[in-house]
Amino acid sequence: MKFGLFVYCTIGRRAELEAGMAGRNPALYHRMLAELGELASFADQAGYYAFGHPEHHLQIEGFEISNDPCLMAMWLGQHTERMRILTCGFVSTVSNPLMTAEKIATLDHMLGGRFGVGLVRGYQARWVENYKVKPELVAVGPWNANSDEDATNREYFAEFVDIVVQALHAETFSYDGKYWQFPPRDFVNPHEHPVYVNYGSGVDADMRVSKVGIAPKPFQKEIPLYGGFSASLRTAKFWARYRGRPIVLS
Repeated sequence: MKFGLFVYCTIGRRAELEAGMAGRNPALYHRMLAELGELASFADQAGYYAFGHPEHHLQIEGFEISNDPCLMAMWLGQHTERMRILTCGFVSTVSNPLMTAEKIATLDHMLGGRFGVGLVRGYQARWVENYKVKPELVAVGPWNANSDEDATNREYFAEFVDIVVQALHAETFSYDGKYWQFPPRDFVNPHEHPVYVNYGSGVDADMRVSKVGIAPKPFQKEIPLYGGFSASLRTAKFWARYRGRPIVLS
């Protein structure tokens, strides 16, 4: 059994948080980054398997101020040599799946194959509503469990994960789903670009794009996938199809 640490990126001491608007205090944020670096370095030397962090936005209160999962992963990676960095995870409702796969593959290289990634559905409504990529999507939690909103989010999430996994493994591919189409249907590149035809794949001489692929290809043959924060059998069965590991907090 392997053990890791997970941090929500809270930037202040209790009194500083209770004073209000701690997330807007640059001195507190700068101090938090330094302390996270020290903690990650200690955990690396102590033999922990991984160091995880979430994605949360608009955190003016300062309790979960981990904005960009890529930047935080790189910051933690700078302070470790052996330990894996786990972004847990990219929130599907606010992300383009093709771009997410590209970010994952890039981080895998920049961290030298020490990257692991979670993909999650999104539960904090305040920022999901401001960042979401499709108007029909909403945050999900106990307040709307087993509702039509929950079903739509779950259906979208399944498509999102499928696209990310395909993009990470395929040289080129196409996808025609309910929520995403890659490439867009009947898309013709509006200007001639011979490089696409001569040195790539998926674009014909008339500039009609039939397939796309991400670059770079991941550093690892299999980037570890993690399913976020659920104990339901339905979720466990879903992640089993992708060899996804459950995140268990203790």
